[in-house]
Amino acid sequence: MKEVIILSLLGILGMGRCSKDGLVNVALRGKAAQSSTYYRGTAKRAIDGIRNTTFKDDSCSHTLGETNPWWRVDLRKTYQVTSVTITNRDTLAERINGAEIRIGNSLENDGNSNHRCALISSIPAGCSTTFQCHGMQGKYVNVFLKGYMQYLTLCEVEVNAHPAPIEEVGPTQASELSLIVPVTDNVALKKTTNQSSQYSHMGSSDNAVDGSRLSMYQDKSCSRTKSEVNPWWRVDLQRTYNVTSITVTNIEDIDPEMIDGAEIHIGNSLQNNGNSNPLCAVISSYPAWEVMTFQCSGIEGRYVNIFLPGCNKHLSLCEVEVNVGSRPGEEETLYDMDEHLSSDRRVQDMKRGQDILCPDHKTRHENVATGGRASQSSQLDRFGDANNAIDLNWSNQYLERSCSHTNAEVNPWWRVDLSKTHNVTYVTITNRGDCCSDRISGAEIHVGDSLFNNGNSNPLCARIPYIPAGQSRTFPCGGISGRYVNILLRGKEKYLTLCEVEVQASTFQTDLPSTAPETAVTAWLWDLLSSIYILVI
Repeated sequence: MKEVIILSLLGILGMGRCSKDGLVNVALRGKAAQSSTYYRGTAKRAIDGIRNTTFKDDSCSHTLGETNPWWRVDLRKTYQVTSVTITNRDTLAERINGAEIRIGNSLENDGNSNHRCALISSIPAGCSTTFQCHGMQGKYVNVFLKGYMQYLTLCEVEVNAHPAPIEEVGPTQASELSLIVPVTDNVALKKTTNQSSQYSHMGSSDNAVDGSRLSMYQDKSCSRTKSEVNPWWRVDLQRTYNVTSITVTNIEDIDPEMIDGAEIHIGNSLQNNGNSNPLCAVISSYPAWEVMTFQCSGIEGRYVNIFLPGCNKHLSLCEVEVNVGSRPGEEETLYDMDEHLSSDRRVQDMKRGQDILCPDHKTRHENVATGGRASQSSQLDRFGDANNAIDLNWSNQYLERSCSHTNAEVNPWWRVDLSKTHNVTYVTITNRGDCCSDRISGAEIHVGDSLFNNGNSNPLCARIPYIPAGQSRTFPCGGISGRYVNILLRGKEKYLTLCEVEVQASTFQTDLPSTAPETAVTAWLWDLLSSIYILVI
């Protein structure tokens, strides 16, 4: 009896244990679809009634690697869904992590905007987990995986349900937010735009308000700046509006993670090119996305800016849509953000972007990870030694013994001991190129002098949204002081693989007096400082 109770509780909590149930599976007579198909992994494989977990046996669905893949079953009529059971494949089990189960009657956004039943934290390889949906009503059941270059594989999806009472059947209700925020047409469409620079003739700022959500740069539908300090983009709405939300379409084919940390500003001032206007939202690209809407609570403004603080940054926007809260002719209630900001905050906003410190000719950089001592939470096999990530071999092929690799575990980590404290300016990471490039997504870079929690509690330098297969990405750390640099990947059943980690630390040149000193002692010091200066430069 105790075993039965324990298994039932594990199923309710969705904690990733192998489970079985005897409920009726209404998905068997449904019709399946998915965002794309890889090889023979058609959508209907996931509702064939077979829990075979080996992909090559043709019993699992499989999408291509893409942005926000999804799978959906049409139950053909509305049901009250009590639970959904998902069977994971026997390899690459971590790919299901973070997927969402959604249920409803709407096909808007391919059904991925319906109400959420559950978030899948993880499912062990080859196992089935049941997620409770508590009688949610819907004709469509979606499994939706947010992120850039994600693969969605499902070996079986079982929907346990009973028909909904006729009087209760109806369309999925809109969220409270959509009911209280009226949305008008896109007032940014075809308006005047500007940006800090232009990368090429294809990257005009006007491309971001052309009415097209095409997300490939080669389609000439995206703006793009040059790589620079604090790039920005701006649209002039021609009059003041109460802005309720901003919808941004991110670029898909060139560095989509670059938008991470960009800020949306709205206001009536052109001081600092408009980048000091009140802040609506900060954009995060992890999980990576293609189109996302940010609520702005009716901030008043004529100018909408997208501002990306940092060094060596470029800003790409494929579409920016500005939705306002009242239509022409309707009474407007203006929201003055300045009334809600303290004077200190206003001063801080006015100085936004002016405190970015970028390397100049007085800064000397070197890879201080070379010669360091690396360690990690575990080692997969003889090929995955921690020191492979600091061997100055940029091969991204695992079997060439140039990449570190942990076991699948909870919160895997990797660390390099730099032997002494440095001011870390940048960390460059090279991702694996032969497979599984998505495994790095979400990892954190920490820098500090403490070994508490294996160094994983040291100050955060950056989060890694995504690194394309076989490529390198550099993350600024702003001169954080530390002896230890950690890469931490939070989650269950996670593998951490690093093909190269470079730690750039800066040595700032001390200003020297313009003339040589007169005394013997100070002359000796002058000669010493001068010799050091020559070595540095």
